[in-house]
Amino acid sequence: MQIGDKGAKILELQQRLAAAGFDPGPADAVFGPRTRQAVEILQRCCGLDVDGIAGQQVQDALELLLPHQAQPGRKLSPHFAEAEFACRCCGMVRVNIRLVHMLEQLREQLGGKPVVINSGYRCAVHNRAVGGVRQSQHLQGNAADIIVANVAPREVAEISEKMGFPGLGRYSGFTHVDVRPGENALWVG
Repeated sequence: MQIGDKGAKILELQQRLAAAGFDPGPADAVFGPRTRQAVEILQRCCGLDVDGIAGQQVQDALELLLPHQAQPGRKLSPHFAEAEFACRCCGMVRVNIRLVHMLEQLREQLGGKPVVINSGYRCAVHNRAVGGVRQSQHLQGNAADIIVANVAPREVAEISEKMGFPGLGRYSGFTHVDVRPGENALWVG
């Protein structure tokens, strides 16, 4: 799907983009400049090639960014299952595929040691219950709180920072990593 395309599939794309937080303009079933811009923003956010065309990679990334029930056994990458990112209270999930890819790279940097996700997506209720900030990246599927057995959180954070995770929180018992759009954020909790 690209500039000039029209019809029901474009309308559905526009509705899904809007639901995921990427403003395509009015849902008018016409793939115009604003829809292209929304697709390009999604592509940048998800670490995809930016061409403004809503191909299969865009469709797959968008599907993961919309809240849905985690599918048992569904693998997102060689070492991460969709269920690992699911909200601990409701089982719903949103996950940015860029986060998954960066976690795979982190695992590689750690010599193949498993990266355990303590907290991935959080619904608003769960985010409030755990004291998460109002604009938490967990709410968007952009974040994970992780631990790695026999590796200090300090070391995990140092490697994550070198890798270029845009969001990095250093805690005594875990490391927060995220793929937030916009400016980087580093903090100690």
